[in-house]
Amino acid sequence: MRLTQGSTPEENKEIEAFSKWLLLIGEGRISEPNDGTAEIEIPKEILITDFEDPIQGIVESTYPDFSNNYKNYEYLLSRAILASTLEIVDSINDYVLGLMP
Repeated sequence: MRLTQGSTPEENKEIEAFSKWLLLIGEGRISEPNDGTAEIEIPKEILITDFEDPIQGIVESTYPDFSNNYKNYEYLLSRAILASTLEIVDSINDYVLGLMP
């Protein structure tokens, strides 16, 4: 996964901090020491909280203005939704396909 470059120095610092946080999670070092399970606190500023349906909230946050960009290769290529199970992947795919005309 590649994080984009911000347009301001502050945005670049936020992106760098977020990427380091993700890397620590991926390496299993965010809650050291741990016994194989750990609780990870997600910073409030990156939570998606304004939604009724969680899949709708995630899709609208990740793919803003999807209805006008679903044929735009670069738009689609620059975004991704990660899911923990294939069941969730199927639910997200079904939702997104339902948005297409």
